[in-house]
Amino acid sequence: MNFYDLLKAKARLMPDKIFLTVDEDALTYEAFLNAVDNQSNGGNFISQAVNFFAAQKGNPSKSFEVKTSGSTSTPKTLRRTFDSWLNFFPTQNKVFRVDESSKVFMHGSLDFTGNLNTFLAVMHAGGSVVTSDKFSPKTWLKLIKDATNIYLVPAKLSLLASGEPLDKIRSIFTGSQVLTKAQSLNLMKKFPTAEIFLYYGASELSFITYKKISAANAADVHNLGKPFDGVTVLIRDGLIYVDTPFCAEGIATPATVGDFGRIEGGDLIFEGRGEDFINRGGVKLSALDIEGKIATLEGVKAVAVVKVPDKVRGDNFLAYVVGSVDKKRIRQALTPAESPRDIIFVDALPLNASGKVDKKSLKQLNQLLAD
Repeated sequence: MNFYDLLKAKARLMPDKIFLTVDEDALTYEAFLNAVDNQSNGGNFISQAVNFFAAQKGNPSKSFEVKTSGSTSTPKTLRRTFDSWLNFFPTQNKVFRVDESSKVFMHGSLDFTGNLNTFLAVMHAGGSVVTSDKFSPKTWLKLIKDATNIYLVPAKLSLLASGEPLDKIRSIFTGSQVLTKAQSLNLMKKFPTAEIFLYYGASELSFITYKKISAANAADVHNLGKPFDGVTVLIRDGLIYVDTPFCAEGIATPATVGDFGRIEGGDLIFEGRGEDFINRGGVKLSALDIEGKIATLEGVKAVAVVKVPDKVRGDNFLAYVVGSVDKKRIRQALTPAESPRDIIFVDALPLNASGKVDKKSLKQLNQLLAD
């Protein structure tokens, strides 16, 4: 069996149930299966979804391609087996409260792992997916009024936090980035009935840990919670290693993706990726810690600290800030060693196709400004 076969089985069981809504277009399970069989073109998301299933039709291989997020480098293509995701869907759906009654709002390209995984997990549960081809928070909020769950990365979730509360959302699940205290509290106000889950994972290793966000732990942004059932987390020389049967093909476990952390009370404490560590003239700094301090300042909506080369110090860094706050206040919130070479205000942080902050683009922007 592969995902086309699973879709076909779902279409037989619930032909008239709405499976996919993209803006004004709604397809039942049966209609979506027909679109796959005929390889019909629709909007961007529908075409991506159709092409994914059509590629598996009649294909005896149970593996398929996924891409890493590429937040700091060029995305990599990995191969996954059908079972490596299918066998974990019951676990993740139970944690994230996804079932046959769910209408899960998501946004972004199916080229990337988190979106594709969520899309397929909802189908496995017999639920419905709601999305938009538009990058428009106003449009998203209209669609979310009919949703029960939300899956978005923190950068996109922060775009939804203003306005009147919406009380029909049962769960929000997010990952791939730090969820700041302010973001968490704003989401609690906007979606008062929602349970909010932050997960830690990697394209190569799938889901690793998760925690339920509360007012009491919202400030503890580096605590990524406990491992999912069936997953073991180890620390070796400061690096996070994961032993899991749900990894991509060719990954020998325990494996690491180069993230640093430690275990405290059974919880994983995230300390950053290699790119997040800055050696500024012999002083070692964490981009995550600096971002966290700036993010707590009133008026700051988003921040990204980007490491850049320095001929004298080895490393230096810039702070890109969205919001209205005095530069002097930012520097006062930091130690002298943590003070950025420059603070650059932007209207929005660039996002890559998976919705993560695109630090590679920010580095290129800095080079353009320098030239």
